[in-house]
Amino acid sequence: MHTFRPFTAVSVLLCLLVGACERAGQQQPGQAAQGEAHTRLIPKPCWFETGDAWPMTQCFMVEVPEAYAHPSRRKIRFPAVRFHAKEPNPSKAPLLHLGAGGPGASMGLEPENASDWLWLNYAAMSVEDGRDLIVMDPRGTGMAQPRLTCREFIEDARTAFERNLSPQEEARVFAFSMERCYSRLSKGTDMAQYNSATIARDVEALRKLLGIDSFDLYGVSYAARYALTYARDYPESVRALVLNSAVFPNIVYTQQLAQDSLAAYERGLKHCIEHKTCNSRYPELRRRLENLVQTLDETPRTISIRHRYSDQHYPFVLTGQRLLRVLFQALYNENFYSELPKLIEGLENPADEGLKPAQKAIGHFMEIVLDPYFGDAAGVSHFCYEEAPFVDFEQARTNAAKTGILGGAARADLSLLQLQCRIWAIPSAPLLESQAIATPAPVMVLHGGLDPVLSPEDANTARKALPNHQWLLFPQLAHDIISASNCAEQAAARFLNNPMEDQTQATLACRQQELTHQQAAKQQQAETPAAQLSAPESGL
Repeated sequence: MHTFRPFTAVSVLLCLLVGACERAGQQQPGQAAQGEAHTRLIPKPCWFETGDAWPMTQCFMVEVPEAYAHPSRRKIRFPAVRFHAKEPNPSKAPLLHLGAGGPGASMGLEPENASDWLWLNYAAMSVEDGRDLIVMDPRGTGMAQPRLTCREFIEDARTAFERNLSPQEEARVFAFSMERCYSRLSKGTDMAQYNSATIARDVEALRKLLGIDSFDLYGVSYAARYALTYARDYPESVRALVLNSAVFPNIVYTQQLAQDSLAAYERGLKHCIEHKTCNSRYPELRRRLENLVQTLDETPRTISIRHRYSDQHYPFVLTGQRLLRVLFQALYNENFYSELPKLIEGLENPADEGLKPAQKAIGHFMEIVLDPYFGDAAGVSHFCYEEAPFVDFEQARTNAAKTGILGGAARADLSLLQLQCRIWAIPSAPLLESQAIATPAPVMVLHGGLDPVLSPEDANTARKALPNHQWLLFPQLAHDIISASNCAEQAAARFLNNPMEDQTQATLACRQQELTHQQAAKQQQAETPAAQLSAPESGL
């Protein structure tokens, strides 16, 4: 899960699950390739601007059947962009980036969002190292057609977060949003066709249409599950996999949603509590956070933020439960850990002084809530097909009851998740979708010790099912390791060039240097007068 929209199945933090129905309208591995004649690659002028420094870029829409079991019926499309290697090496397989995770998150291919980060973030392991980079939005998300976004949720959330609603009132608002969303989308969409196994089938269609023998796969968060599923269903089409903050199908994340949420808050607090200077400056931080949650539930506070999508001021009514959701999302980024004590202290102050950390965190939260490119309805389909059937919700609620005041938001989510799946009413996945995938292909697994949604303990257990893998744990990073560390990207690049070479020691040495440089930069910034830190005004 790279990012998620709260109050939808995507906010549930990936789980795994129990069921036993056949895949609805999906080809089982080994079946005849029904529907191949009904796929096509449509070259398009790139819908975003490319700079002179960019590698040669090709843009496509990939047309596939919505239901592969009925290939002559409705067609859907998803985007794929190919960045060509600056000095191509024919022996190197293209690297396919399987999307932003979520499930439902947009890759950022939209005209107003696309920029050179689409390839620069992965250049060391692709275009600058002789291999092409291909990026895509999975079906139902981002620039895909149709994009399965619940605009009803966006409209209701914009209004709801301006009001002081009880958790029960808020749940009713968003349940009604999802009912209206499903009623609208299901008239022209088979919601049962949006899941990991079908996306794997789309990827195989893309490979054949491009005439590529095999892919190297890059999966971040939930897109790592796509990579593993593709490697299971089409093993001959995969050379190697890089899994960044991976979701594994054999971990029942929702089963322990409340405990994992509580652990994320505790890691954030521990970052200060175990630091002598910070703990002295911000004592009793856990007690203060618990008191703050209770106080805000009793007397909510309106925090003015800048609305990204309208550039207007937005009066966000902050309750204790909403604060927990904001904090959980913020903890996806390790840079927030140093801001958490300031945020708590700022909200304790009845005046508006010290609110900047809270405003920044709420603003980021609302960017996700109001993102028009987030395919949250596709995310609900994923959850209800391949995760919810394998959750013992009664046990999950029993476990959640033990998590105290900081587990309140997660407890509320459990009921809403079940309600969403009753609304969607799609078939459950077969047991196969809850089992470990032991691909023989070489795999690099990168994970952060501070990951709030995918605990390092769970990832460490799940990765042991992979018979041919390397494990790199970054204790001081959270979610999406490659975006946070050049050393991680360099390790992935070396791995793709030689999957049999152990990258542990080289990465450890690189990371030690990286942390030393970061610490020196922070120290220099702390010693530099504020006036010297300000950028000079341009004379132009």
